[in-house]
Amino acid sequence: MWRNKTCRKRNTRQRGFTLIEVLVSIAIFATLSVAAYQVVNQVQRSNELSQERTVRLNELQRALVMMDSDFRQIALRQTRTNGEEPSKKLLHWADYLLDSDSKGIMFARLGWHNPQQQFPRGEVTKVGYRIKDERLERVWWRYPDTPAGQEGVVTPLLSDVEELNVRFYDGKQWSNEWSNELTLPAAISVELTLKDYGKIARTYLTPEGNLQKQASGSEDSGQNNSGGAGNNG
Repeated sequence: MWRNKTCRKRNTRQRGFTLIEVLVSIAIFATLSVAAYQVVNQVQRSNELSQERTVRLNELQRALVMMDSDFRQIALRQTRTNGEEPSKKLLHWADYLLDSDSKGIMFARLGWHNPQQQFPRGEVTKVGYRIKDERLERVWWRYPDTPAGQEGVVTPLLSDVEELNVRFYDGKQWSNEWSNELTLPAAISVELTLKDYGKIARTYLTPEGNLQKQASGSEDSGQNNSGGAGNNG
């Protein structure tokens, strides 16, 4: 009888997990591991997407700030290209302009401050926009009148751009083309079509007016002032 009790105690101490219990434990551990991995992976992926969208949004904002600065300060001024005669168009909008894949736009702008002429450029410059390999690029020159062979400085602004479209308002209606000589439209609408954000449109007011009329008005004013001075004498 004493032996039977001893054997029972030994058998009880030596008893371990059965195969089914081991398999169930492994299955539970594997399930928890997969669930934990999915949670961690989802968090990492969400973080990556958030960072990508933040970078993309910053890129878009920088491009719009640059465009706002240029289009809001369009100058009522002629420009020269490759040393040629001054262009009669103050605003150039044409297919393949600036070597664009589609359409490009070019004009003179004011407001580029150069304190005490410290930099080798003027305060009036010539700028343009084009689409190259689905990327919006800004092209600018140090001066509005450029000699032959002087290339513009290209600045990439925005990627994944499908289309650049510009419309012009003459005070009565909108048009897709602008061929008026020595004249600026009253407003310009710039529309970008992006792969992710779709269409984004900005509308800008211009100084408008006609350069020839402005010059004539200045001459008439000068003559009147001269006449007035002579009469006073």
